[in-house]
Amino acid sequence: MEKPSPKTNKITFKSSLLLMDSTLWGAYIPVPSEIALMFKQKSISRFICEINHVLTTHSAIMPGGNDTYFILMNKANCKVLKLPFGAELVVDMVEDTSEYGMPLCEELLVLLDEDPDFLSQFRKLTPGKQRNLIYIINKPKSSELRLRTAIAVAGHLAANKGKLDFKMLNEALKVNKSNPDFTVSVVLRQKRKKDHRN
Repeated sequence: MEKPSPKTNKITFKSSLLLMDSTLWGAYIPVPSEIALMFKQKSISRFICEINHVLTTHSAIMPGGNDTYFILMNKANCKVLKLPFGAELVVDMVEDTSEYGMPLCEELLVLLDEDPDFLSQFRKLTPGKQRNLIYIINKPKSSELRLRTAIAVAGHLAANKGKLDFKMLNEALKVNKSNPDFTVSVVLRQKRKKDHRN
């Protein structure tokens, strides 16, 4: 096990890609307890992980009980790794010092810059809810759909006075996906609000 770098707090360890026997979790990477506890003592909770020099992902160390810890791996990350379960791998971990604990796509950054109400409401959400929304907005492959998704999220928060209702949001996203005019109507409403303030 590599000692943390004094400049970056990066640490490297060997582990395996495993499949959890649970309906709640799927693939995961075990983290040595001494590493997990070291980061916990330093109050570091979010990380950037580079796995096998192939995949870079933002993640957290999860407790598994009985002094065990792990990093969750979604299907998309497993697809990038192209490894069978049980395969050994090398993990480089460093503290994630970004504002939201994961990267924001350009479309979301632009909308947060352009819409101060959206920015204010977004920042008032819990970190977990912020990351959920970032993941939802980052997920589409096309720039147009990412922008439309971001606008739909902004419209949802505006309509609900900053409160997040995932059931209602999912319905709005379905409408947004099948009806591009939905996005246009949200943009026009936001523009009228901005013009009224000015």
